[in-house]
Amino acid sequence: MNEKSPKSIAIIAGVVVAVVLIAIVVVLYLLGGDHQSALEKLRDIAIIFSQLLMFIIVVLLAAITAALIWLAIKIKDQVMPMLDEGLGILREFKGTATRVSGTTSFVTEEAVKPIVTAAGQYAKIRKMGQIVTGKSKAKVDPPTFSSKK
Repeated sequence: MNEKSPKSIAIIAGVVVAVVLIAIVVVLYLLGGDHQSALEKLRDIAIIFSQLLMFIIVVLLAAITAALIWLAIKIKDQVMPMLDEGLGILREFKGTATRVSGTTSFVTEEAVKPIVTAAGQYAKIRKMGQIVTGKSKAKVDPPTFSSKK
């Protein structure tokens, strides 16, 4: 039952990394020749660490690039079937819209137009009858408010 919290694990890992880095610096410093000054030894150590960090960065960037390529392929594999399904739904919708348009045109031409025509003829005959029998009242033009007199 020796469970450690993530915080203590992180602290231990940080201490281990710091000790390893200090050990590397000390070993590299001691490996320098006697003919080198301390500044030259530290310069060489800095160059080694900068190159090591550059190598680590290149490896990490390669890993990130590979992960992004893998992710793009996975997304493409999952999105393409959805797009195909969406196109199928769109085709069905277009067919339905075409049928509705055709039905609307049919109803307009075959059902509504004759009724409107008959109502217009009835109104025309009724007005003619009112005029002939004298029951039609002449409409008074509504007053206009114009600036011209």
